[in-house]
Amino acid sequence: MKLVITHLRYLILILSVSLVDIAFAAFSAFAVITPENEAEYPFLIQVKALAGDEERSRIRIVGTIGESRHAWLIVCKNYVNSSGQNFRKYFWYGEQDKNIERISRLNPGQTTLPESGKQMYEYVEVELPNEQMRRAYIYIDYPVEVRDGGYYYSIDLAYYLEGGLGKKSVIQWETR
Repeated sequence: MKLVITHLRYLILILSVSLVDIAFAAFSAFAVITPENEAEYPFLIQVKALAGDEERSRIRIVGTIGESRHAWLIVCKNYVNSSGQNFRKYFWYGEQDKNIERISRLNPGQTTLPESGKQMYEYVEVELPNEQMRRAYIYIDYPVEVRDGGYYYSIDLAYYLEGGLGKKSVIQWETR
């Protein structure tokens, strides 16, 4: 009887530790950001058509990126739907994705927003031909596995182009 109680205690301990890991994992959630839902997330996405070159656009994502999260530009060979934009397996576990054409790490700069006065915000900026932007994504995640990661994001750039999947919103901005 004593042996059964001892084993039962170990079983309860193992189960409770397992549930803690499940709780940590449940906090980590993936989100694809588009113009329809961007207000729900801590980023401002600004698009600017380049003067004199209607085939290129510049996009800036303003929000908390640096510190322990990183941002990457991912250009794929073909457009990827929302369910395929979770690139975590590529970064965390080294799994290959044959649809990825190129990946570039984006280093954040700092800027102010007109309504923020002198408060500084981090941003990343990308300038691409529209043809590439229709199959490009800004992916924001931790570069290595973390126990309590919070949200990680893909920003689907095609939704921000005219003639892409959505309407382009043209906003002017200044860099400091």
